[in-house]
Amino acid sequence: MTKDISNLDYIEKKVLDFIKSESLISQGDSIILSVSGGSDSIALSEILYNLSSILNLNLYIVYIDHHVRLNTYIEKEIIKDYATSRSIPYAFLDIYTTDFTEKTLREERYKALIKFSEKIKFNKIALGHTLDDQIETIIMNFFKGYGIEGLCGIPTKRDNFIRPIIILSKEEILEYCKRKNLKYVDDFTNLLPITLRNRIRYQLIPFLKENIPQFPQSIISQSVILSIENDLLEKLSKKYFDGLKRSNNVIEIENEGWKLLHDAIKIRVLKEIFKNFNEELSNEAIFYILREMSIMEGSKTLEIGNTEIYLYNQKIYIYKKEEHELMLILPIPGEVKLPTGEILKAELIRNEGEPFNFKDLWHAYFDYDKIKAKELIVRNWKEGDRIEPFGLEGKSKKVQDVFVDKKIPKWKRKIIPLVTYKDKILWIPGVIRSDIAKVTNDTQTILHLSLKKEV
Repeated sequence: MTKDISNLDYIEKKVLDFIKSESLISQGDSIILSVSGGSDSIALSEILYNLSSILNLNLYIVYIDHHVRLNTYIEKEIIKDYATSRSIPYAFLDIYTTDFTEKTLREERYKALIKFSEKIKFNKIALGHTLDDQIETIIMNFFKGYGIEGLCGIPTKRDNFIRPIIILSKEEILEYCKRKNLKYVDDFTNLLPITLRNRIRYQLIPFLKENIPQFPQSIISQSVILSIENDLLEKLSKKYFDGLKRSNNVIEIENEGWKLLHDAIKIRVLKEIFKNFNEELSNEAIFYILREMSIMEGSKTLEIGNTEIYLYNQKIYIYKKEEHELMLILPIPGEVKLPTGEILKAELIRNEGEPFNFKDLWHAYFDYDKIKAKELIVRNWKEGDRIEPFGLEGKSKKVQDVFVDKKIPKWKRKIIPLVTYKDKILWIPGVIRSDIAKVTNDTQTILHLSLKKEV
């Protein structure tokens, strides 16, 4: 470890220049080193250890045991010896999962690292991805059809994760470890052609190097260009997405504006919408949605998994179906907050003959002397519900028919609250009130119900 840059190994200088050019690390950062005991992560640790005095870094080595292999004690011993010899604190963390796919193990590993970093208040996590990993990932993403985002490869930084040695080839890593006499143990399964990545590494990439003179520099240059273009598309898409009206599990889109968007933006917006609904779209699903949304007319509904897309009054509503039953108690007087963020309020007022706006369906007035209840039940609509509409003198009507008459979209019917009294529907805010307990000249106390957005 040295404070003199001139004494650094040329690989360390190369990484230092990369760190500065990409703004990966700031002076005084506290960095967790995710170390597996392999050559890549050990080299990462040594490089940042030797840069720590220059950058004033605090380092902490963390090893994640997935409990997939039996010989992890060898890796732990190597890490323990390495960390102890350099006075770097270290920790061994355990994760358990029944899904041993590469994606799941990576996600669980990252969760554990984030949780531990928050616990010890370290602000960055360094990962040991190399240039070879980058090339392999880009090729894999190409074959899997991941679009521009996939062809950008592994980002040098995302959130608190940084990849300082992603500019180094595996050959450079191994030479560095040899030059520094670093002990490591690489997972032997990485040498077996049993995964797509390994087959690309040992079969496809050697073929490409032999037959394409520009490879692999061509693929790296391409990823840089695509990253710049991808950044622009991301910013445009985010600006549009952030401008959409959102309420709980409903997103509203102006149909005319949507039609004017380029498909490249539409695709990203749809991905972001479904991501917010915890659903992942395949390319085929995206193309299907784009095609169907372009020809939607009238009140057509499009169902994708647990999501409905509905066109109504020149607006597109994308709604995440929820099966949760709404059942709340509204005290009289008092108020209750709905899952949509709206406030349903009940208050008692003395009838002094002042006129009320009975046409405002967001307010309803009832003769409290005929109700005399301490509370009302608020629930969601169910098939078969009936209401006695105001003015029909006790005759009932299906609530579903009321929704149809009022042109209430199907998705919206499931989130509109129904205020009930003795198992009868008293009021449907914004839609209709019942004929129950009408206010007359003889009414002394008025029950005023209202629904408004929380301020």
